[in-house]
Amino acid sequence: MIATIQTHFDIPADKAWNILKQKDTFLYITRGFLGFAGNRAWPEAFSEGQEIRTRLIFFHFLPAWKHVLRVIRMDDRARELYSNEMGGAVRVWNHLIKIEPESDSRCRYTDQIDIRAGWMTLGVWLYAHVFYRYRQSRWKRLIRRKNGS
Repeated sequence: MIATIQTHFDIPADKAWNILKQKDTFLYITRGFLGFAGNRAWPEAFSEGQEIRTRLIFFHFLPAWKHVLRVIRMDDRARELYSNEMGGAVRVWNHLIKIEPESDSRCRYTDQIDIRAGWMTLGVWLYAHVFYRYRQSRWKRLIRRKNGS
């Protein structure tokens, strides 16, 4: 089942792409909703071929299952990051992030997630919609902070 969540950022696409690749950005946009055990040992920036093994921590206090994130493709030219993820009942969580320019100062940001979790797929799909809307709102907050607004 595919979940697609889009928004627009008031920031140039190249700048958004460079911010996206940073570990600190990932931790910031998920903070409050989801934490990751051992994230201090992660590289400072995501790169193609990277594999991260972690334990998810819901709301930063509720330990969940072990999770694997593999960065399959990181295309600077197309501004696309594609990862394969899995853990717990979620057998497949393939995530495509796309950043597309709309003007010199605005871009469209898309999260597209292919989810397969057996009989739990619909529930996980609903969770993804809530989680990625939250992430995108945190993105907008981060952009406002970086732009000084």
